[in-house]
Amino acid sequence: MKLFRIILCVILLFGSCYGSVGQNLLEETSLWSKPESRSDGRYHSKIFVYEPVCATSQMPAIIVLPGGSYTYLAINSEGHDVAAYFASKGFVAIVLRYRIGFFGARYPQHLEDYRKTMDYIRANAPRLGIDTSRIGVVGFSAGGHLAGCAAMLETGRYRPDFAGMIYPVVTMREPYVHHPSKKHLLRGRDFLEDSLSLELHVNKDISPIFLLHCKDDPIVMVQGSENFASELERKEVNCRVEIHDTGRHGFGVRAPKGSGAVLWQERFIEWLHGSVFR
Repeated sequence: MKLFRIILCVILLFGSCYGSVGQNLLEETSLWSKPESRSDGRYHSKIFVYEPVCATSQMPAIIVLPGGSYTYLAINSEGHDVAAYFASKGFVAIVLRYRIGFFGARYPQHLEDYRKTMDYIRANAPRLGIDTSRIGVVGFSAGGHLAGCAAMLETGRYRPDFAGMIYPVVTMREPYVHHPSKKHLLRGRDFLEDSLSLELHVNKDISPIFLLHCKDDPIVMVQGSENFASELERKEVNCRVEIHDTGRHGFGVRAPKGSGAVLWQERFIEWLHGSVFR
């Protein structure tokens, strides 16, 4: 296997590692020791680890959090496709299949799965060649909210070093709440609205944030991200904000042609190397 990777790296030396050859699903692992337990949906929780073909040591890692209103997961377009892209750019990319409302999950079980993933990454960092000072998240829609929760509500070893929030659910408060996400996250516990409305928890100590949303999004209202962006800038958080006129929702790394969101993932990586990675 090691010789095979060396040969591939030589073949790809004068080109990008992106493509079917460069995508490498290294392993998939159940997060919990008793995945057969169905009492709280833990059997559903799993991670898929993608390693670059041209793997080196001290690589950054990124946890990919698909969206789906906390009800289901768009695990291909907002999970595996995204991980394959970031692996092609030198990241160890980990798709997290976190617990969802379809199986009865509710807050904080999604964050428990995220923490378990972070524990796995740190424990296996030497084997996977991960630089533990460069572990981040990128999430889409409801997964963007989960990424924001990690970046803003977690502390210590569980706070990521950066976060990408792509057309994210931001608030649990009217008038800009995404009601399906709120329903399956809170499960009727409206007293949690403020604690999980991210615009209320911005301070200068949170993770650096890359935020992207489109004004024509028909699913999650862009005003939530606009309010959040205002708070990020007011509190002088290290951030990059992109609000585009068109692009709609749910495109993963394939924003529609003509949208300013096209190739957002390249700008995200440029921002990381220019402003976050030291």
